[in-house]
This record gives sequence, structure tokens and C-alpha cells, in this order.
Amino acid sequence: MSIQRIPHKIFALALIAYLCLVYFPFTLARAAAGQDYIHGDSVYYRAMIASLLEDGDLLLANNISGNPLDGQLALGSAGLVPKHPILMPVVSLPFYALFGAHGLLLFNVLDSVALMLLIFALNALFFESWLACATTILYATGTLFLDYTYNYSPDIFATVLVLAGLYLVLTKRWYSGALLLGLSVFAKTPNALLAGPIMVYGFFAVWRENAQLPAASRLARIAAVAACFVLALLPFLYTNNVLFGSPFVTGYQRAAVAGANGQVMIDDHVAKFNQPLLRGVVQSLFDAQNGILPSNPVLLLALPGALWIGSSTRRKQLVLVLLLCVAQFLFFAKYDDWRASHFSNRFLMTSVALSSVFVANALRVLAGRVTTQPE
Repeated sequence: MSIQRIPHKIFALALIAYLCLVYFPFTLARAAAGQDYIHGDSVYYRAMIASLLEDGDLLLANNISGNPLDGQLALGSAGLVPKHPILMPVVSLPFYALFGAHGLLLFNVLDSVALMLLIFALNALFFESWLACATTILYATGTLFLDYTYNYSPDIFATVLVLAGLYLVLTKRWYSGALLLGLSVFAKTPNALLAGPIMVYGFFAVWRENAQLPAASRLARIAAVAACFVLALLPFLYTNNVLFGSPFVTGYQRAAVAGANGQVMIDDHVAKFNQPLLRGVVQSLFDAQNGILPSNPVLLLALPGALWIGSSTRRKQLVLVLLLCVAQFLFFAKYDDWRASHFSNRFLMTSVALSSVFVANALRVLAGRVTTQPE
């Protein structure tokens, strides 16, 4: 049997087996070495769970061991509350309640497996299953995702929601896709930059797919998809209103820091996008510690892969994916705190995941050229 005839489900099962054989031993080895998987922002996401379970509130000053006025909490209507989104802590709370601190690591490993399966599913929309599987294995073990498996990563969680929403929209499951994209904004506010173009693509796709219907009916279906997106945003807006007195104010706009005389002052993250664009692009690409290429060398194939999408029958969808990658990359190239990752650049995690389709395309073209060479 040729590799092209192997059923899609076989590749999916093989991928799950591979991930289990790599990710679980990897995390166990790091744990046995005494490395802590809770670091960086993970501390504050875990503190939310502890506060909900132990105190029944989201006042976090008594749930952290560090300085509460170091910019990692926010000044809310009732006191010091989460600066970071609360969706991941709420979703992962049962893991912590059942298994303690190890439960959050288990949650993250399962989340990482889910992300790899989404990368596989997304690539299988454009390429044969064997190539989608091979590309996913490259990304599972040859990019920042391997390191972030041993973590409690909000960026993995947010990327899962974006990729799941995109996959559902590309497979014409508009309503469920819109719901997940709305939740992706709750998980990470800058995801609005990605959810917006996907929703616009979805609106046009709904219009085209229902060309046989009257215009009023087509508009009604688009409105229903938009309503699903807005419905998924309501928990985000409600939480903002409860914590900060406005549905449109987030913790990032009210980070609490100590003033010169010890008073609480507000540090607005919206004002932290001051890097010159060209310098930001260069350092985001090439910085030795956090540059996206030194820490993910497989992405070197993404550029030629993006240039070779012209022959694809799903060119419009690939252009959408490319737009999402570029939008996130340019947005965070301006970010002052772009180095705030223990490895690589976690702010670009969704772009890295999406770039897999261009790496797969490059591998497809290169494989074709190799097999057509004369003996």
C-alpha cells in the first residue's frame, strides 16, 4: 500500500501515539529534574484558581508571594484583581481541584496535544494526510511547542481556540467557529486582531455558499453567525464590567504599580507599543534568545512555502492564514515587552502554529522536485 492510500484516521492515531510517547516522558523528565513548570505569567493564572477555590473571589493580593504592585495585578473596583484573562483558570480549575498542582501540568500537556491535532487537521485541509502528519511532527518537536509543553501556558490555550475556530470556519461550520473565536478573545485580548479577519472571511463565505437564497436570507444567516460571535464575547464583557466597572476595560489597561511614595498607580499596557517597526521586525526574527527563527529554524521553510501558494486550489484560504501570521507578527513587533518569554517568543505562538501550512507547502514542492529528478 502506498503512503497516499493510508486512511486519514491512521495518521491521526499515529500522531496521537507519537505525541504521548514524546510529551509525557518529556514532562516527567523535567519534573524529575526538579524544574518548576510554573513561571512567568503562569504564577498569576494559578493564583486565580487558588483564590476562587480558597477565598471564593478574585482578589489576588493574598494569593501571591511576590510584590502585588509589580504590574502583574490590576486595580479593580474592589481591589487588586487579575490583570490576565480568567478563562483558562476557569476551564482548568477542575484539573487543579482533582489533582492539585500536577493537574495544571496535565491540563497543559493535553492542551498541547490538542494543538498539535489542530495543526494536523488544518494542514490536512490543504495537503495529503501523510504530509500533514509529517509537518505536525516537525512542529511538535522542532519548535517552541516542545518547550512550552512543560508549562501552564495561556498562549497554548489561546492558540488552541484560534486554530479550532479557524478550522471550523474553513470547514463551513460557521456557528461553532464563531463561538470559539469569540472565546479566543476572552482568552487573550489581542486575538481580536485574528478573530476579526476570520469572521469577515466567514461572512463572505456564508454569502457565497448560499447564493441560491434571496439576499435577505443570506444576510440573516450572516447575522446569525455574527450573533454567535457576540454571544461568546458576553462572558468577557461581563467579567470586565464586574472587575473594572466597564465591559470595555481590561486588566491590561489598569496594571497596578507602586508610585514613588508607595501609592498605587496605573500602568496602561496599551501605551507599551513603542518599538520602531523595522527594529522590532529584525529583533523578533533574529534575536539570539527570543528571535522566532533561531528558536524555530523550521520556519525558514515558511517563506518559500508562502511564495508557492499560487498553484493551490485553496489559495484564498491560504492567503487568509498568511494575513493572520503577518498581522500578529507586526502587532507584537511594536511591543515594548516582546522579550517577556522564558524561551522563544510566546506572543507569536499562534503565528508559528499557522505557519505550518507554508512549511508543509514548501515540503510538498521540494518533495515533488526531488521525485521528478532524472535518475
